[in-house]
Amino acid sequence: MRGVVEPRGDNKWRVRVYAGREGGKVRWVSRTVDGTKRQAHVALAKLLTEVEAGQATTNHSTSVAEQLDRWLADIEPTRSAYTVKEHRRCIEHDIKPALGPVRLDKLTARQLDGFYHDLLARGLSPSSVRRFHSVLHAALDRAVKWGMVPVNPADRATPPGLTRTTVSAPEVCDVQRLIAAAEESSPILALAIILGAVTGARRGELCALRWSDVNWQRRLLTIARSLTEIDGVASEGPTKSHQRRDVALDGALLALLTKRRADQEAYAAVVGTTLVSNPFVLSPVATGASPFVPDTLTDYYKRTAKRLGIATHFHELRHFAATTAIGAGADVRTVAGRLGHADASVTLRVYAHALEARDRDVAQVLSSAVLGTAPGGGDGGTGQLAVGPGIRSEQA
Repeated sequence: MRGVVEPRGDNKWRVRVYAGREGGKVRWVSRTVDGTKRQAHVALAKLLTEVEAGQATTNHSTSVAEQLDRWLADIEPTRSAYTVKEHRRCIEHDIKPALGPVRLDKLTARQLDGFYHDLLARGLSPSSVRRFHSVLHAALDRAVKWGMVPVNPADRATPPGLTRTTVSAPEVCDVQRLIAAAEESSPILALAIILGAVTGARRGELCALRWSDVNWQRRLLTIARSLTEIDGVASEGPTKSHQRRDVALDGALLALLTKRRADQEAYAAVVGTTLVSNPFVLSPVATGASPFVPDTLTDYYKRTAKRLGIATHFHELRHFAATTAIGAGADVRTVAGRLGHADASVTLRVYAHALEARDRDVAQVLSSAVLGTAPGGGDGGTGQLAVGPGIRSEQA
């Protein structure tokens, strides 16, 4: 008998496969399966294949915490420093205290659902809880691929659903007030606000900008890197989508960048130094060698907004750029490219409200073309609809 399925309670099974002898003793490889009997037999067939290929392990002492550490070490070379930092924070602060000691082969979907419920009870948003689920799912999926468990319990877990929320963006007048206030205290912050509102770039991408990224002839700004600060150490890495993009600039913004470059050179001369060969655009030091770090940028922006009584944060400048562009009639694919969204469906999902508002404008244009009404759809107070040739007029 090579394998057997044994019941272990309601919708719980143990599958065992004979794996030969070791030291004179029979060796079995077993797994616990939550689900139907059919699923248990599927798991048995998979375990048989793994045993025959020498890929299965009999070590049941591996804990969830140990697997999370192995997974994080495995993905670290291919992820940004910020992503690894956030994963590690979730793991150490929340996941390990709740699930870390659990044996990997004993972890159930019910335990995961209980963990998610506890997070929600603590006041975390559904989107935050789903980030924990993503981390667990990825780590457990890697355990399946490594032959440590037959199935991923996170596949059967039920993280909270997402409700569509409307992103908020500051009004044009508020952005202008923020720029004016920043110019009085920090011209670098003022330029960062302008760049964020016009290009839609993330704060880390703005902080990583160097003068070599400005193409003066083609009027383009290349966004190819993002700056991250961890434990006081700043490092450059790829953008969130791991893609570079070129963002068009107009004459006014190019003029501002020209002035910033001149001011930077003048400041270096005043303190008796010179700029490095490829300085950062947003640099607080005379040589331009050190960047404005993201958290400092956020802090300066927050304090300026608070002083003006404007409830906003720096990332909302990105929303401002997107909603303003869509409201002006820009197509979604162009906006997605400007924001650095790898898939335009992300733009559609996040900024659906702006598209709905644009759709109302389209409705007026089409109605005007078909019915002959003036833009805005009114009847001019005549009590009759203004109609085009060949369309019969009726009383309103």
